[in-house]
Amino acid sequence: MNKFLIVGPASQMLGVKIAKNLNIPHINTEFKTFPDGENYLRLNLEDETILEGKEIIIVQSTGPSASRDQNSRLFELFMIIDAVKRIGVAKIIIVVPYLAYARQDKIFRPGESEFARVVLRLINSMEIDEFYVVDIHNPDILEELSCKTVNIDSMKILADYIKSSGAKDIVVVSPDKGAVERSKAFAKHFGENVPVDFFEKKRDVKTGEITMSGQLSLENKDIVIADDIIATGGTMSEAIKISKESGANKVYAAATHALMLQNAKYRILAAGGDEIIGTDSIDNELSKVSLADVICDYLK
Repeated sequence: MNKFLIVGPASQMLGVKIAKNLNIPHINTEFKTFPDGENYLRLNLEDETILEGKEIIIVQSTGPSASRDQNSRLFELFMIIDAVKRIGVAKIIIVVPYLAYARQDKIFRPGESEFARVVLRLINSMEIDEFYVVDIHNPDILEELSCKTVNIDSMKILADYIKSSGAKDIVVVSPDKGAVERSKAFAKHFGENVPVDFFEKKRDVKTGEITMSGQLSLENKDIVIADDIIATGGTMSEAIKISKESGANKVYAAATHALMLQNAKYRILAAGGDEIIGTDSIDNELSKVSLADVICDYLK
């Protein structure tokens, strides 16, 4: 076998699904945190020679969870890359379903760091061969990588799931004006004439507090509010509340990366959301849509 897949700690279910789909062997990792806070990781193998000269696919998301934050997940990724490079593999393919810090891609206030690009430059310095990510917040930052890069679109599989749930008379609502183009592309997966509307949103750059306004004609419609990331659910819950006030029937909150931090689930459901749908870019109970098949299509 000339290919192996390394299942990262943050993508255990997704990594195994991808390996089975590609019909290649997979290796997991042993990982822990030392008392001083340093991360430890080793590939779970006893004979390193099985990887020498082989093509290696590493699947490791870098989102926060109850057990690890995004900094630990990034360091785990770096450690896996370092281990396979030291062993002497022929090719390194990285699949990072969710890339941490990707939203820090612009400067809003003096003195800030454009850290999304720094993260990619660190990965690039490790001289990998291919890099795959899913619905990255700003695809332009991938120019920091000198290798082949692919930004995978999850919109179709999210739409297929929502259609299979029985949604009808659908209106796609963008949580803000800046996401309208993404929402229009998403709406096409429900049909050519599915309408798209949006709310006016303002965010305080210092506090992060969101204010949203709008009155849409959504009477008896099933509403899909889609975003690339749901973190604390502030934007999504406000959009749901206004949708319900505008007469919506059902409201689906859909995101590629459903981080669901703090009280996000409560906020969304309390606002009137009927279902929260995420992909397994983040391994949690809302990972209702698997990225395995679409990622494998690109890898093949």
